[in-house]
Amino acid sequence: MKYYTITVNGVAYSVSVEETAAGAAPAPAAAPAPAPAPAAAPAPAAAPAPA
Repeated sequence: MKYYTITVNGVAYSVSVEETAAGAAPAPAAAPAPAPAPAAAPAPAAAPAPA
């Protein structure tokens, strides 16, 4: 088993990779829930119409 830290958009994730023999069926594993995405910045207010 190998362990890595992967950074995506400034968020670090710890992952493990299991090496299996060729032809071996992969064992089903539950994927961990991804971290919630940061909230997007609110859109700027529309400029008032010229008079």
